[in-house]
Amino acid sequence: MLWRSLRRLGAAVLTPGAAILPYRDELQEQLDWLAQEVEEQSGVAWVLPVTELSELEERKVREQMNADRQAEYEELTVAALDFLGRAPAHPGPDAAYALRLRAEKELVALQRRFRKVRDRDYFNAPGRGEAAHAIDRCLAFRQGISARLTPVTDVSVD
Repeated sequence: MLWRSLRRLGAAVLTPGAAILPYRDELQEQLDWLAQEVEEQSGVAWVLPVTELSELEERKVREQMNADRQAEYEELTVAALDFLGRAPAHPGPDAAYALRLRAEKELVALQRRFRKVRDRDYFNAPGRGEAAHAIDRCLAFRQGISARLTPVTDVSVD
């Protein structure tokens, strides 16, 4: 449970027992809660602020976090392109409600996954724009809009 929670926050694993996150007030609070949960289960946990890293260490942490997020963005892009590849099989506006709902749920899930990845993307990893664009293409297809559209999945993408 602990490692899944740290992964959801976007932590980079340094060793089997240590992870690192950039300092943010909201992350500090969540880490304190996680440490408390570990201690309540008779475990030992510390939340230690790292006040200084060498340039090399900081670059390695940044690169690891960016690689992790980039892989997640690539998974989202593949999922969105898969959705588009199945476009002829998707139900149209006159299809049964249950069939249309399934496609809508798939798109909502893609957007939700994107937001979760974006929320833990602390260093603007590569692949974010491509994933957002691919998901927006899916939305445009479902709404019958042309491929030229205003981004809605990630409004801060240039």
